[in-house]
Amino acid sequence: MSDSPAPDEEGPPAPEKQVFEPPPPGDVRAAFAALDHAHQQRLAAEVSELVAVVHAADLYQVDQEAVLDGMERLVQPGHDGTPLVGEFLATEIGPLLGVSPQSAMGRIGDALDLRHRLPKLWDTVLAGQVQVWQALKVCQAAAQLSADAAARVDKQLADALPAWPWPRVIRALPAWIIEADPEAASARVAAAAKDRHLRLSPINDGHVAIWGLLDAADGIDFDNAINQIANSLPNDPTAAGGSDLDARRATAVGILARTAFGQSTLPTHTLVVHIAAHDPAINPNGQANAGQAGTGVAHVDKWGPLLTEQLPRFLAGSKVIVRPIIDPATINPVDAHHPTGVMRFAVEQRNPVDVFPYGTRSSANCDLDHTIPYTPGVEGQTHLGNLGPLSRFTHRAKTFGGWQLEQPEPGVFHWTSPAGYEYLVTADGTTRIQVPEAEAQAEAGPEAGADDEAESAAAECQPPVETDPAAQAELPDEPERLDEAG
Repeated sequence: MSDSPAPDEEGPPAPEKQVFEPPPPGDVRAAFAALDHAHQQRLAAEVSELVAVVHAADLYQVDQEAVLDGMERLVQPGHDGTPLVGEFLATEIGPLLGVSPQSAMGRIGDALDLRHRLPKLWDTVLAGQVQVWQALKVCQAAAQLSADAAARVDKQLADALPAWPWPRVIRALPAWIIEADPEAASARVAAAAKDRHLRLSPINDGHVAIWGLLDAADGIDFDNAINQIANSLPNDPTAAGGSDLDARRATAVGILARTAFGQSTLPTHTLVVHIAAHDPAINPNGQANAGQAGTGVAHVDKWGPLLTEQLPRFLAGSKVIVRPIIDPATINPVDAHHPTGVMRFAVEQRNPVDVFPYGTRSSANCDLDHTIPYTPGVEGQTHLGNLGPLSRFTHRAKTFGGWQLEQPEPGVFHWTSPAGYEYLVTADGTTRIQVPEAEAQAEAGPEAGADDEAESAAAECQPPVETDPAAQAELPDEPERLDEAG
């Protein structure tokens, strides 16, 4: 017998066919138009920002007496053929762009390089034919060329850009740079030999990246060494490195480091690891607990974060010294100019980086500045509420550059720039809290035509190129720090 329904019987209703109905075309087109408008606005804003940086460099005035007295220096943030600027210009521009003074000086240099050394490329940027990031990549690649050689590269770019896609241009650029000055290319080869290095990144997801620049023979020998070790490891998914050759090569680097070709021990070094005392990854004596999983994050100074469950392996064979957290309330002011070691450590833990707006330098590599300048003979001036870490450069900007600083409560820094911008800096970062009155009115007013006005003003203010030699502007790493505070 058949289970099919009789011809006169109705079967189950057929499921309704689902028909996809797109949204009304007008809605989609409006979304596309909004996206296109936002993209064009972003590109225009990047050009306007670039022009404004150059215009600010044109207009920034430096007190010549301050230069003569060594309070502010004239520096060359760009390269051959670009003008000098006052070094503290970077302290005004950096916070406005939300970057450190070091980064701001680099941006000033790139902008001046583009306008003065690659004027044809500058024009294509203003015309919207090349994006700002693309042009700046060219500037940085050609940075070591003389002004004349850069001009030759600029001409080749001008000839190629109308017809070539950007990937083809950027692939051809290294050859153009060599052709522009073969002698300089030879010098760069020799300089690279002096710049050999091997570096490791901070910890990220429990691992570090490794990269460097090696002599060719050393690089090949290193590659062969880790290959031999990797090939000796079991090709087993459950073993160290597993079945993947690249993973076994990574494991081989650690084996190579720990054995050091027959050396039984490696030089000792100190690592500072911050971890919550209640985390089960450590026991009350400060030793790693192999049988307990961690519940949080440990931070290794100068390297980065680790899951605390990784600490047993990370600290295996190490001597661990536990230091409890310092209670700031127990640190009394001192009458001396120099803070005590405990006081300095407390300041570094409270404010881990330079407290200048958008500062990035580790406080361990900074000067400890007295917010209210130290006066000999006055008791109790050196205390946590009157100290803050400043890099050597930002320390000088506070002392000689016209910046005003208050510390309304310990660890909170209220800055006022010479131009009248105000910033609040804490361990959590920087917040701009006030703009000058004239700037605030400008922001509230109409913005139409502002970009054109900035561009025309910048075009009219082309200062003569400085011919006097000047040192390349740098805000050095300054790993050293003053023994004195403030």
